[in-house]
Amino acid sequence: MRAFNQLQTEIDTYSESIENTLSLSAITIQHGLNSFRYGSSSFLDVIFDAIQVTSETVFYDLGSGYGNIILFGALKYPEAQFKGIEILPERNQVCASIIQKEQIANASVICGDILKADVSDGNIFYLYNPLFDFQYGELLNKLYQISLIKSIVVIAESRCVYFDQTDWLEEYHVIDIDIVRKIKYYRSKSLNHNLR
Repeated sequence: MRAFNQLQTEIDTYSESIENTLSLSAITIQHGLNSFRYGSSSFLDVIFDAIQVTSETVFYDLGSGYGNIILFGALKYPEAQFKGIEILPERNQVCASIIQKEQIANASVICGDILKADVSDGNIFYLYNPLFDFQYGELLNKLYQISLIKSIVVIAESRCVYFDQTDWLEEYHVIDIDIVRKIKYYRSKSLNHNLR
């Protein structure tokens, strides 16, 4: 996708300079104990293949960093809504600026904690390892509450074990990245599944 490749170059330019200036101790003091690791999927061209994206889709990237996933998705699927939540303002502002500059109407980002943000309008949730181990229980409970109201899909890239262990999600697709890493797709068991 040519349009996204230009945005990716811009993101990479910003991220290289920003990541070198971030101090783990300073951001921990400011934002509390959170995982501030930065990583983004290298599999944007295939990550959307195992989900059905429609005009009813509200796709969340939980820990959206510089916005790679939501920007790619928003350009590929203009009929759907793509939302990102990133705790670090330095990262979030890059994506927000690109959205505004490029006038991408179906993408939005907020700067906040994914465990505190309201994501109840979402039906697809993507995560690239945004939390410490002890925080996944709280996130799973939050997603479970949403699944009681509607069908949801969870896409986990790394740290899939927490989603494997739930009794309310079922795995329906796997992308093997290498011997250790996988991208796994889960859907909620609670309701009729029409998200694929």
